[in-house]
Amino acid sequence: MAYPKSVWFIICTEFCERFSYYGLRTVLVLYLTSILQYDEDESTIIYHMAVFMAYFSPLFGAILSDSFLGKFKTIVYLSLIYAVGNLVITGSSLAVSFSLSNQRYLALLGLVLIAIGTGGIKPCVSSFGGDQFDLPAQEVYLQKFFSIFYFSINAGSLISTSVTPELRKGVQCFGRTSCFPLAFGVPAVLMLIAIFIFVCGKRLYKIKKPESNVIVTSFSCIYHAIKRRLSYVSSNSKKSHWLNYADDKFSEKEILDIRGALDVMYLFIPFPFFWALFDQQGSRWTLQATLMNGRINFLNWTMKPDQMQVMNPLLVLLFIPVFETVVYPLLAKIGIKKPLQKISLGGFLAAVAFVLSAVVQNKIIGESIQLSDGEGHLRVFNGFDCNITINSTNLPVYKLSSLETLEIRYTPTSNETSFPIVFIADPSCSPNLSTLNLTSSVSIVEGKATSYFLTRLKDNLELKRIGYFDDLAKPKNGSPVLRILNSDDLSHKVLTLKDTDNNNTVTEINLKSLTTNTVPIGKYKAFLDNEFISDLNLLPASVNTLVLQRNSGHTDSKLVVLEKGNFIHIAWQLPQIIVMTAAEIMFSITSLEFAFTQAPTSMKSLLAAVNLLTVAFGNLMVVIVSEVRYFENQAYEYLLFAGLMVLDMLIFILMSCKYKYKNLNDAVPVTHNEQTKQN
Repeated sequence: MAYPKSVWFIICTEFCERFSYYGLRTVLVLYLTSILQYDEDESTIIYHMAVFMAYFSPLFGAILSDSFLGKFKTIVYLSLIYAVGNLVITGSSLAVSFSLSNQRYLALLGLVLIAIGTGGIKPCVSSFGGDQFDLPAQEVYLQKFFSIFYFSINAGSLISTSVTPELRKGVQCFGRTSCFPLAFGVPAVLMLIAIFIFVCGKRLYKIKKPESNVIVTSFSCIYHAIKRRLSYVSSNSKKSHWLNYADDKFSEKEILDIRGALDVMYLFIPFPFFWALFDQQGSRWTLQATLMNGRINFLNWTMKPDQMQVMNPLLVLLFIPVFETVVYPLLAKIGIKKPLQKISLGGFLAAVAFVLSAVVQNKIIGESIQLSDGEGHLRVFNGFDCNITINSTNLPVYKLSSLETLEIRYTPTSNETSFPIVFIADPSCSPNLSTLNLTSSVSIVEGKATSYFLTRLKDNLELKRIGYFDDLAKPKNGSPVLRILNSDDLSHKVLTLKDTDNNNTVTEINLKSLTTNTVPIGKYKAFLDNEFISDLNLLPASVNTLVLQRNSGHTDSKLVVLEKGNFIHIAWQLPQIIVMTAAEIMFSITSLEFAFTQAPTSMKSLLAAVNLLTVAFGNLMVVIVSEVRYFENQAYEYLLFAGLMVLDMLIFILMSCKYKYKNLNDAVPVTHNEQTKQN
């Protein structure tokens, strides 16, 4: 029998749809932070809620397909919703004249529509492709179809994760340093092409009418059994299994099949923890990559932070034959050969990957300045373009040069020590100063850093204390901290930071008060209104103070770097990505194969839907942890996930000890391939 031509329309459709989905998902978290101005915790929450909805909606897509519309109509209708969602989120990035809140509403609406669309068609496309074959006569062709189908998923993912970051950053539009309309627009066009290709094949498709839905039947059976069991609480008539109480309405085979499915679903309970870790490659790990140096000198090219996600599908394609021919035979020699054993090992590898990500994060953040026991730290920022002499009975004599900063460690006699200091300005300081001397009191607190700004108040010297304590903590995400110290005569101005490469405005800071800001890493030109002030190079996890003061009719500036930070290469992420991909091979593929082979024939679609739900709930866990915002350092959050993953796998091992494998000859191997790239 000839190979069904109709399946090529389905394979091309899947390639375009996966390109669209992964293309949007690759750049999504950066769109949320840079354009919609959500903070990194909020962006992580939105990202994972979108993924949650995308993997929760397949349950309803399966019901809609099997009970009402059939696969073909379900795919077409939900694909149209999907395409509208793509167009809406593209429109949100184009709506530069809209208010920020309206842009956000549009983007969130687009994400909801995309989640409904991609999730709804997920359980239908591959099974619709399987419907095109005459079984068992074309079983060999069916196996080839799933292999090609799986390849199309990874090809779409691989190409889109490479291309869309280039579209985002390689092109500037609407006065911005990036072009998200193009990065979202191309996936939107691919989704429209996917619908066109799919509809073009209609005359060749074998379209089956919807039948009773096994998911609805299963839930009905479970509900009926529980209801009858509760009514028999006081009765002496007991069944061998609680599900058998549904035998008045459901057949023995239906009950046995559901029991078999529940045995497998019981082992799914720990699975969400794995997906909680795995799907952070597109959120937390991408944000981590924004703090790293992607320059590859010998190629004269800079890798974009979101392009690191391309390593996962690439490594998946490379690792699968390696694991089949080398890794699994070696593991078999040490007794690791059963599916549940491989799944456990994959979970432990995911924990190792997050330990590695914590190491990288800690290397980016670096260590904060530590004070010895009993010490206090005093800083004095000189805002003048001349020398200042500092005299005190408690300190040696210091001479501060133009715009220099005094930093001393001092051991106070008590928890807080205050003493007077005399500041003497050089006569060349400014002809507008009525007096060149100032006596003021400073405080030094044990274990704390206190800072003062030597500036002018009208025509007099003034010493401003900067806050109560000068605790410039590094943000948990490792972004640079920029504090502005300015004289009062500049308080009506706005400091503008423009990207050095393209002169586009990145941020604007009002100087009405002493402000501390978190800004993206990069090289900037700083302007006060239209006056060029200084070049700034802000590195990850650096703590910087920009001193601005009007002296003799011009504005002086000095960037004081209190902590340098670290700008490590993006290649430092490779070990964690490699280990996580190895974990995916062992956990994801093996769990799908286990679910397929252990499920009764009538329950395979139910098990596939429940397996997708574990991805949804895993992303929900990330949302909960991100919402709590407990950790001051992102590395500690990574270690928390690693610890939970280890505990989760230990529980899984205990749960799986009593499981008895079933030999089901009616399974069709390799169909798990279609869902392997479910993330």
